[in-house]
Amino acid sequence: MIIAQISDLHIQSDRRLLRNKHDNAGTLEKCVAQLNVMQPDLVIATGDLVNTGVREEYALLRELLAPLDAPLHLMPGNHDDRALMREFFPGHTYLQTGNERLNHLIDVQGLRIIMLDSQIAGSDEGNVGEAQMAWLARLLDLAHGQPTMIALHHPPFATGTRFIDNHFCSDGPELGRLVARYPNVLRVVCGHLHRSIQVNFGGTIGSLCPSTALTFGLSFAPKSPLFQNNEPPAYNLHVWAQDKPMITHTVLLTPGAPVTPI
Repeated sequence: MIIAQISDLHIQSDRRLLRNKHDNAGTLEKCVAQLNVMQPDLVIATGDLVNTGVREEYALLRELLAPLDAPLHLMPGNHDDRALMREFFPGHTYLQTGNERLNHLIDVQGLRIIMLDSQIAGSDEGNVGEAQMAWLARLLDLAHGQPTMIALHHPPFATGTRFIDNHFCSDGPELGRLVARYPNVLRVVCGHLHRSIQVNFGGTIGSLCPSTALTFGLSFAPKSPLFQNNEPPAYNLHVWAQDKPMITHTVLLTPGAPVTPI
């Protein structure tokens, strides 16, 4: 099976260019068209779906995602508004709960995907939180070794890039200690950094998905500011079969490239 992960779409009202340069709405359209050719079993969107969390952005986001054929699961990032996500995607029943956090469980073809809501409203930093961590622990106990993927917006691990490590998941170390108790966790996937990064985390692989909107530059200098570069936007494909290792591919959304099947 194939799970497509898209992240950090940052859609703006009236198809405005992101930072007056990046056609993120057009790139998302290209991504949706490409995914419809590939026909993944599931698409997960790991946060920062829109840029400023206003109604007009969610209306456009809904329009851009409507042609997607595969089942879609949404999670908030630090730029999102949970109430508007619920309002504009009423058919997504997993969003329509009485809980503040939008965490939920997906069971598909023998794989469990646990979606964690790491948003702290009004903050760039994220966390899992005590209640959600306890919920995750219960699910992992009940999985009885079933292959599992955990998804959230904020990286629960340090990346070595100063400008983003100030705003990662504050209880990431605790999450890592919990995950380390369960060798059936195949991936912990996230977004937020707009780059493709893989690390050892909690005895498994931490995988950071790039953005469909724009790519952040890479610098390990201690005082390096946040900056963007001209690398193409991208998304990840996680490929898994029972009793096989999970494989992750990063797919570039190169301008002008044709939409072709894999």
